[in-house]
Amino acid sequence: MVKVKKEQQKRNPILWFLFAIVIPVLLAFGIAIVILSVAGIDVTGWAKEKGSNIPIISSMVTTKEDKDLKRQLEKANETIAAQKDELDDLNKEIDSLEGLIDDLEMDMKRLENRNKSEENVTNDDSAQEIDEEVKKVAASFRKMDKEKAADIIQNLDKNMAVAVLASLSGDVRGGILAEMEPKLAAELMEDMLQK
Repeated sequence: MVKVKKEQQKRNPILWFLFAIVIPVLLAFGIAIVILSVAGIDVTGWAKEKGSNIPIISSMVTTKEDKDLKRQLEKANETIAAQKDELDDLNKEIDSLEGLIDDLEMDMKRLENRNKSEENVTNDDSAQEIDEEVKKVAASFRKMDKEKAADIIQNLDKNMAVAVLASLSGDVRGGILAEMEPKLAAELMEDMLQK
């Protein structure tokens, strides 16, 4: 029995402290906040203002300025994301336009070569047949693996290789020339530039 009373006495000071001091103080704070709020005093604003000056508590308190900064940051991130999407779209459009420019330049070179060959060659039918055959051969190289195409073009007659390369787009031509031996690729490019 004596042991039970000693254990109760040990617990009693803790319970006594809780019920006699802590709970009444919390109730008094709650009642004071309600009374001051009803009286028109901004208790929460005052608490946030004072709490933002205390080092540890300031990290837990969010002010209106913090909320405004977060909203601005979110808007800025949304704007950046939208601009990145727009930039990607514009880059894709640039790539497609560059491809179109390459094709038009190739068509222009073909027309120039055709005009030159028509002036020099008396037999127009044979020149057109050769040009059509070169176009057919070039079309097959567009879809072919670059390394295999480079091996085949290296074994062609130099004039025929130049004609085939001239009728390809810049991207395809560059890929094929990259797979060739540098010396031969340089010679073919010189011949293409001279023609």
